[in-house]
Amino acid sequence: MLSLIIATLGDRNTLRACLESLCGQQQAPPFEVVIVDQNEDDRVGAIIPAFAGRLEIRHERVAFRGASRARNYGARAAKGGWLGFPDDDCMPAPDALAQFARVRATFPDVRIITGRTVDENGESNILGWANEAQHFTPFSMFTSVTEATLFVERQILEDVGGFDERFGPGARYPAAEGVELVNRLLAAAGTGRAYYSPAIRIQHPTKVPPYTSWAARRFHLYAIGDGAMIAKSPQPHILAWGLRTCASAVIQLFSLPLWRSAAFAARLAGMVRGFVRFHLDRRGER
Repeated sequence: MLSLIIATLGDRNTLRACLESLCGQQQAPPFEVVIVDQNEDDRVGAIIPAFAGRLEIRHERVAFRGASRARNYGARAAKGGWLGFPDDDCMPAPDALAQFARVRATFPDVRIITGRTVDENGESNILGWANEAQHFTPFSMFTSVTEATLFVERQILEDVGGFDERFGPGARYPAAEGVELVNRLLAAAGTGRAYYSPAIRIQHPTKVPPYTSWAARRFHLYAIGDGAMIAKSPQPHILAWGLRTCASAVIQLFSLPLWRSAAFAARLAGMVRGFVRFHLDRRGER
């Protein structure tokens, strides 16, 4: 069985659309949905009855906040041998789970599977995704991974200790939780055990552009996670990615209009802030 773990907080009707998309999955393998509800009110509980008999849903209410902590909680509660982590504002394409099952059947030794995010028009968004299906490595994972499109064998997730709860929304370093996890999963899985398929499509809203003051703040917060990941794991592939990211941000600093330039300045500042924060935190733990 596949368990889809959805951490949700502050939902504004996107969770309902996500669950409807799961009801419409075609030729999907058996799956359950584990909703880890971090809300203080009953907004999620009010939605679930509409899916009775249509989805196997487990509603887990928790008294803490933090996306990575919620995903780890859901992973422990899940029944499946494979786990996926769609965001509550995602809508898997009708064949997304069938495509996941197809990869599993074709490559039985694979323990990590990823797909890509797309916008409402079916165009790739969020990352500069690789165009071709492929086994991916630490050096190519940056065009193959985000947590919303990640499927992982339960045992290997347990072997590496799950998501690092210091990373991700609501945590000390508020991003980079997916790629940080996959970096550890790849080390544990070994060569040839991770596969990316662009046929696994997960619709995800495009939040930037437009470039606004909100976008600049978002770039800054997410870059804190990136900087902390570099500080935690200064391996050659991560250092190379960090240098490319910084170089790109410097180039974009000189672009117009103003808020685009400001967003990339905020990204650079955030990466430095995250890098320094991680080292200071580690020093304080000694």
